[in-house]
Amino acid sequence: MARADLHPTTPNPTPGVPAVPMESCPISATLGTLGRKWTLTILRDIAFSPEASFTKILHNNPGLRQRTLSLRLKQLAGEQLIEKGPPINGNRHRSYRLTSKGEQVWPVLTTLMQYGLQNHAEVVFADGQPRNVEEVFPHATELMLGRFDLRRRSPSDPVN
Repeated sequence: MARADLHPTTPNPTPGVPAVPMESCPISATLGTLGRKWTLTILRDIAFSPEASFTKILHNNPGLRQRTLSLRLKQLAGEQLIEKGPPINGNRHRSYRLTSKGEQVWPVLTTLMQYGLQNHAEVVFADGQPRNVEEVFPHATELMLGRFDLRRRSPSDPVN
């Protein structure tokens, strides 16, 4: 893997010019989907809960309206990031789960979580002490940190 260019006039590393020409910014394209209000917290609820029903997601996000949740779920399903799972505990309410494409959001969620655990500890923890993901989820380190290699196009692809 190539090292980032270190410019003598800038103390921060920069990746330099892309090796492959781009028509538009991939970050902007991603934010077109993930940057909508409530989207990341909805994906968080689906990723972290095997029983993420409409009602449970709504309950976990005070201020989120039913109409907005319904729209976001349809958008995420349309982007093939989530799908409806089987009914929960035999009742008619269905749960949502990440698709294989949706699982690629894990590094985004983990990075945002890590940032919050370290830089907003006074809000996140009663004792206000910063922590890292490994401390908070000691049994899920592989899922949270190691399952996805960003060099792959999808989680099932071999590393280049």
